[in-house]
Amino acid sequence: MKTGPHPDQRAFTALTRKQIAVLDLLANNRTSKEIGHALGIAEATVNRRIEVLRSRLGGVTRHELARRYRDWTSLADTFERAADPCVETPPQFLPLAAPGLPRQVSGQDETATDRFEDALSLSLEAPWSREARQRIVPGVLDGKHAVLARIATIIAMLLGIVASLVLGLAAASAITDLLG
Repeated sequence: MKTGPHPDQRAFTALTRKQIAVLDLLANNRTSKEIGHALGIAEATVNRRIEVLRSRLGGVTRHELARRYRDWTSLADTFERAADPCVETPPQFLPLAAPGLPRQVSGQDETATDRFEDALSLSLEAPWSREARQRIVPGVLDGKHAVLARIATIIAMLLGIVASLVLGLAAASAITDLLG
């Protein structure tokens, strides 16, 4: 039976911060384009980092790399929890506004400050789900009948070009008749 460290363990313990960032998103089934957008790097850079990691693991596929990384992180989390089984942390309060103004509490010697302690719901939207650029194509040309709308637009543009050519030739013919 083999007693040395698992090859995945050696490969994943030597990761850089940048490789970990790429693998975290890859493990969440993100494409290279989405990973690049999220990290602010080029898609080619993402692919290069993934290829380096794939070659370290013997040329596995992207999906296999993501699966092995998820397995490795779950094992690492299990070992961390086992080393520190039960640690309670005190409640933490998010600073939503500047600290409240001190006020005198009747019947007590110390001053009290106002503090929000109720629940706060946050809504986070993934950067790749937002539209980063202005729309170039009008909304009419997208939607349920986008193909028909685009074909009709192309035909209208072609008819406009043909009509302008015919009018231009007619005007040129009229001018040559007047002059000569």
